[in-house]
Amino acid sequence: MLQSNSKWNALQKISFRFILIYFSLHISIFYISFIPYTSSLITWLTGKIQSLPVWVADKFLGIEITIFPSGSGDTTYNYVEVLVFFVLAIIGCIIWSIIDRKRNSYNRLLRLFRIYVSYYVAAFMLSYGLSKIFYLQFSEPSFIELFRTYAESSPMGIAWTFMGASKAYTMFSGFAEVIGGLLLFHRRTRTFGALVVFAVMLNVFMMNMSYDIPVKLFSFHLMIKALFIALLDYKRILNLIVFKKAKNFVNEITPVFENKKWGIAATVLKFAFIGYAFYTYTSSNYEYWEQRYKQPAPHLYGVYDTENFIINSDTIAPLLTDNTRWKKLIIDKGYFSKYMIIRGMNDRPSWYEYELDSVQKTLKMTSVRDSLDILDLTYTRNDSLMAFKGLWKNDTIEINLKKYDLTKIRLTNRGFNWINEYPYNR
Repeated sequence: MLQSNSKWNALQKISFRFILIYFSLHISIFYISFIPYTSSLITWLTGKIQSLPVWVADKFLGIEITIFPSGSGDTTYNYVEVLVFFVLAIIGCIIWSIIDRKRNSYNRLLRLFRIYVSYYVAAFMLSYGLSKIFYLQFSEPSFIELFRTYAESSPMGIAWTFMGASKAYTMFSGFAEVIGGLLLFHRRTRTFGALVVFAVMLNVFMMNMSYDIPVKLFSFHLMIKALFIALLDYKRILNLIVFKKAKNFVNEITPVFENKKWGIAATVLKFAFIGYAFYTYTSSNYEYWEQRYKQPAPHLYGVYDTENFIINSDTIAPLLTDNTRWKKLIIDKGYFSKYMIIRGMNDRPSWYEYELDSVQKTLKMTSVRDSLDILDLTYTRNDSLMAFKGLWKNDTIEINLKKYDLTKIRLTNRGFNWINEYPYNR
């Protein structure tokens, strides 16, 4: 289809019009975001775009939308937005087909549109891939994750821990995404890059579907965009895969701009886009990497088991039915470094923000959920032992803790072994 200058049939023209409108509704704001000083415009456009699905949901579906995408890409709003874009694409396709019914083909526009979609998909492959290469999207399991039981975990939490437990596999996944994205930028490797990205995104989409990860809609759309890019060169793919004709699989598609000056300008713009995207995603990921891995660990970093828990001179027995006694104290690094997490005897976590004075040996803990839940403590530490004394809810408390030996954690300490005489499945 890309190499043909022949007349298109009605189905080809209608399909192209629909796909162009539907994909463009998803893509356009992304390209505007690459233009400097457009943040105000993007905010305004986003507000206008969001108002339409909200209105449609209220007037036609009887749904009140109050939650907008923020971390989850599978909100009610997102599904209504897809419906609205789909209907708009149908309406636009009908109008376009009536107005432009005498058109023989859209060969040149198709080649431009393929580039338009390819760069969009490639940019997101760089974004997601680099975040994996920097070991950020799936980072090493935190103490919270390591000491959470399977029964407490969500499917998404299990998936995140599974990926983060292996830095090598996470980085491998990232390189696959980045390589696929880079191949999409170039005319001669675009079809192969689209096949790589489709395979990668099919795996991502199935993982999102299987583990209830709320990026199902977005990953699906990236996958079908990659498929669209590849199928435009379906004859060459069939020759390679079905008919085993590997000759000329590298694209020899005619350049979009035959004029030399326009071709040079397009090449400069292409490499400017690639450079800007690569720099933006690399620098932002490096900044997050420094915050995650370069910051020093907190003063009391570690996991502590409670040995004695005394309230008003009464020693509290370690009963699973007790709601007061601590079972573990967790002090992590990175994002979690501003919190102390107490796991009670029932294993429920309680999160506390804290202020620590390592000189005066004082500690103030304030519950995230209840600002009146405050502990004013002093502490002493001797090797692996730590003791707290102070006030909690008008009661005097004394807590003796012992630091957990982190080398006992199999998941992070098993390592890689070329030789396994027996399976080590725990």
